[in-house]
Amino acid sequence: MNRNYHYLIILALLSLTGCKAFMHGLTWSKSVNTYQLVTGDKSNFGDKRLKYNKGFHMHSMLSNFLTCECNARGNPDFIYEYLTASKCRGIQLFYNKLDSVFIFEEPKKNNIRSVQKEIRKMTDEERQEYQKLVHP
Repeated sequence: MNRNYHYLIILALLSLTGCKAFMHGLTWSKSVNTYQLVTGDKSNFGDKRLKYNKGFHMHSMLSNFLTCECNARGNPDFIYEYLTASKCRGIQLFYNKLDSVFIFEEPKKNNIRSVQKEIRKMTDEERQEYQKLVHP
């Protein structure tokens, strides 16, 4: 009985510490270095990755940017996740209608409070990637 009790405590702690953070790590290998379409459908992988990033990078500029109700920007049309040269996680948020890319990266290894690194216009290659995602 004590063993079952310990398992229940561990399970409760995992659920309290964030399923999104766990799922972020579990699905990282499938998402890294690939473009993912964000559709608004909860079952879509890109939408899941966006949700996991919000939870994983909680209390960061990235999380604030994605959850901010202060503008009409909404969710990105597609995303790209990667590792920087210093092995920190990064994510690019592409807004096709705004012709803009918002780039967030962890400031240093093991610091998950992502900060905004850059805002720029989309390149022709990125626009082509979006068309490939929308019309496979």
